[in-house]
Amino acid sequence: MKLEYIQSFVTLSNTLNYTKAAESLYITQPTLSRHIQFLEADLGCVLVERNTRQVQLTAEGKLFLDYAVNMIFDYNRVAMQMKNVNQYQEQQLSIGFLRGGTASYLLPLLQEFTPKYPTIDLNLYDGNHEELVADLLAGKHDICMSMSSTLTGLAQVVLEPITDLAVVLAVPDSHVLANRDVVAFDDFAKETYLCVQKQETKAWYDYVISLFLSHGYVPLVKDTCPSVKTLLMQVALGKGITILTEGCRSSVPENVRLIPIEQTPAVQMVCGYRKDNENPSLSIFREWLARSKNSK
Repeated sequence: MKLEYIQSFVTLSNTLNYTKAAESLYITQPTLSRHIQFLEADLGCVLVERNTRQVQLTAEGKLFLDYAVNMIFDYNRVAMQMKNVNQYQEQQLSIGFLRGGTASYLLPLLQEFTPKYPTIDLNLYDGNHEELVADLLAGKHDICMSMSSTLTGLAQVVLEPITDLAVVLAVPDSHVLANRDVVAFDDFAKETYLCVQKQETKAWYDYVISLFLSHGYVPLVKDTCPSVKTLLMQVALGKGITILTEGCRSSVPENVRLIPIEQTPAVQMVCGYRKDNENPSLSIFREWLARSKNSK
């Protein structure tokens, strides 16, 4: 059973006229008649009744029509997917993401993307805010996922929002605030504050300091840590408190609680890319990301 026979039958079913159907298919009327005859022979039944006045589908023809339409649709869909596979073959996409603060939303995002585009090879790199921006501008990464504040104002970079992350207080479960559903700055502003070293994440360091100052406090910074992981270990040991985003939740030890801070705006995380980046995989990712956000 050839696809061209099925297409001939569907076209004839739509027109119920051999002359019009043949013209639509750019074949002769005798060729169309043979296609229908071959198809009927394959199926072992009569699909079309024809007399001098009109063309009609038999009961078998009407039943087969639904299957025929679906077969053509499925074939065209698969053919398009095969073309896409060839188009995407051996393509790569380099993604730089914020170290320690993106796992909660980045991993689910990529787990949704990769099955749909399995031939796009994702190269993932983590870094601090400053490293990510520098690598993006240098063309080392196609995409940079970071706080919007670190990428805003770069004329050659386009930003697309990904998600908003709540700002939270991290305390050990033995802390007096550990059972609170929400806290205010007044509840913890005078406690010992731990943070990641400024050179490791200047944007976040400056942001947190500005939060304290906006509430009329100067943080009592006791110690700085080389990474978010080390920072959370210090919190777990009761050495102090810290402020993070919900994006760090997957890295939090069992005995550390994350508590939302009231009257503190969420941090917008964005996907940034250079305007002049012509990597076709980037276009595919951007289109998929837009569809994904619109469907939720």
